[in-house]
Amino acid sequence: MQVSEGQWQDFSPKRVHGIVRERMTPRMGIYWTDFLLSLTGGALAFAAVGLLGPFTVLGMAAFIVSVLALYRAAVFIHEIVHFRSRRQFDRFRVVWNVLCGIPLLIPVFMYECHAEHHSRRWYGTRQDAEYLPLAKMRPRDIVGILAAVPLLPLFGPLRFGILTPISWLVPPLRTYVYTNLSTLKLDVEYRGRPPNGPGERRSWMLQEAGCLLVFTAVVSAALLGWIPWLLLMQWYLTYLSIALLNTLRLLGAHRYLADEDGSSIVEQMLDTYNYPRRRWLGECWAPVGLRLHALHHLLPGLPYHAYQRAHRDLVTQLPSGSPYFLTTSPGLWTSIGTLWRNASASAADRPAEAPHALPPSAMAEPRDGEPTNRPG
Repeated sequence: MQVSEGQWQDFSPKRVHGIVRERMTPRMGIYWTDFLLSLTGGALAFAAVGLLGPFTVLGMAAFIVSVLALYRAAVFIHEIVHFRSRRQFDRFRVVWNVLCGIPLLIPVFMYECHAEHHSRRWYGTRQDAEYLPLAKMRPRDIVGILAAVPLLPLFGPLRFGILTPISWLVPPLRTYVYTNLSTLKLDVEYRGRPPNGPGERRSWMLQEAGCLLVFTAVVSAALLGWIPWLLLMQWYLTYLSIALLNTLRLLGAHRYLADEDGSSIVEQMLDTYNYPRRRWLGECWAPVGLRLHALHHLLPGLPYHAYQRAHRDLVTQLPSGSPYFLTTSPGLWTSIGTLWRNASASAADRPAEAPHALPPSAMAEPRDGEPTNRPG
């Protein structure tokens, strides 16, 4: 797809915002229903695995359902952080943290740094915890990220079950834990910040205490024989599967071609992918709207439940040569393959592969009867 100079100049987030303005209001009923159904369904499916037998067809089906449902429930942390300044999310934030974040050992404060990932100054830089210039690195760095996935389920128990109580007694360790081990991040060298002020310090410590309580209760119950060790293995495999899905999603979320100078909103959009095709499959590995990730970087204040309609608004109202259409990927494996080839080319000092794009008619999901071809 060719984009003319005029179309580049005419494209602006302000104009896009005008097209979807009416869709910018979060509908809390959808948030509550989706989250509670996902969490409940995941918990019931997790329990059903043991009842049905982990090696039976029904047991394995229940395992898959538990992974996908719990993954979806956990990803609501992304929406919570984006709307943390809105009072209507205060109760949702607390309930999510109590029912999901703390039991999964991913309390909400671990994702407070996400704003840096949308900053024009910090996106793609060393101050962006969720970004590495993977397309300019070596393929072995991508392999290293995938190889670390089996260790991810052990991070929470180590961070909150062991290091947290020790750090309360050893101030230097406390500083290290806050700056190095208190962020959900892709870049392991990222350094975060300690809590800012007494209010935030109390909030973080309260969440840490909740996680420590969960860890202590589970370990004690296992040692007393109240929880079978096979159930702990199932939990490890569930967490491992969620971590693998999320890692693959991260590898396919961006082109990872940004430089260290920050990026404008449009540059962030062009470094990010949309996956409008195979909608329901995409919701499995990129739930809560994350399959339209370029749209999210273009309009970070858009609630997840409005993504699909907002995307169709843009498809039908933007001109055919709009840069927005350059964000579309045919599929996750295509994007990861492109990332791998670009990393290989970087290692061999060759130019990166050009972005792939689908025609505008493929940008919208055609299954619910709405037109997908643009007028004119």
